[in-house]
Amino acid sequence: MINIRSWPRRVLAALGAVVVSLAGTLVFMTPANADYPGFSINHEVRCTADGTYQIRWTVLAETPTTDATRYRFVKVEVIPADTSIDPIAASPEGVFPHSLGEPVIGSQSLPGTTTYADLIVWVQWDDGYVETSGFSGGVPLDGRCGQPPTDPTATFQSRCDGSALVDLANPPAGRAVDLVVKTLPGSFSRTVSVAPGQTVKGIVVPRGFDVLSVTVAGERESFATYSWAFDPSHCVVPDIRARSTCDELVIVVSVPDVGLYLFVTFDPNRGPEQRRTIVSGTTVDVSFPAVAGLAVTLRSDEFDPQVTRLNGPYRWERPAGCADGGGGGLPVTGQSTGGVVAGAGLLLGVGATLFVLARRRRIWFTV
Repeated sequence: MINIRSWPRRVLAALGAVVVSLAGTLVFMTPANADYPGFSINHEVRCTADGTYQIRWTVLAETPTTDATRYRFVKVEVIPADTSIDPIAASPEGVFPHSLGEPVIGSQSLPGTTTYADLIVWVQWDDGYVETSGFSGGVPLDGRCGQPPTDPTATFQSRCDGSALVDLANPPAGRAVDLVVKTLPGSFSRTVSVAPGQTVKGIVVPRGFDVLSVTVAGERESFATYSWAFDPSHCVVPDIRARSTCDELVIVVSVPDVGLYLFVTFDPNRGPEQRRTIVSGTTVDVSFPAVAGLAVTLRSDEFDPQVTRLNGPYRWERPAGCADGGGGGLPVTGQSTGGVVAGAGLLLGVGATLFVLARRRRIWFTV
């Protein structure tokens, strides 16, 4: 038996108490764990009209590390530190108010300038076991709730032929930026400069892409992506009619009021093509000089591809009653040119004969 004097025993006892205390502190302050599959902390964030973040926290224990059925929060830490998440709070020792499978829900209200929020809980089960690490559910915030937007935006529209339209907008509170519209596969890329408060509409991206992205020039991550999707509401069936006059072929296109605009190409087999942008709810007339055999084909990516008659061709047909030579020739008016020439030649011959006779003998003409 080892006999230790009283003062060394007191020193050893004191050192032992310190070690135990430090060990307990180290266990308690182990970093929070967000990956344990049987315990989760989830959040839902809303930016409200009054310019504050409202966060709904949900704590759920499903599979404990022991055979316990209930648990308590030994400690609850909230970030920012000067806020609370009611009614989530630590419970007195020996009291285990929470059951497996029953969510514990709390709410937190934060200023719109907050950039990070977190809920960290340390748990003890009703069999006495204490989890060695806390559980965390941190969420980053942009800190701009209630403030005017400063980031550019992009909206997309699928067209019937597989292409897409892109509209870019830069809020008034933003900065001048160059936006890169690009496709994957990378066969298309276009850079557009957009000033604060400016909107650029109707950027046409050809078909054949898998993903369409919009990125601020110089940045690696895109702020908007899009994949083409068939949308019958964006396929337009306009009313197209053609009428022929003696002088021209007129094609009349009436677009229903569907909130879209059409880009239409009028391609004649004789003469230059014409292009028109037609706003929905309006009617446009396009004319071509009358030429024999004239036919005009229409093309538009917004035409419903299942209605092939929209493309034409629309042909010029000479109306009844048009003078000969109409449809490409000059109009013919008055008497026949051949008759006029023959009459003039006859008169010249008679005049020349009379002049010769008058020189050889004296002839008197009585009228």
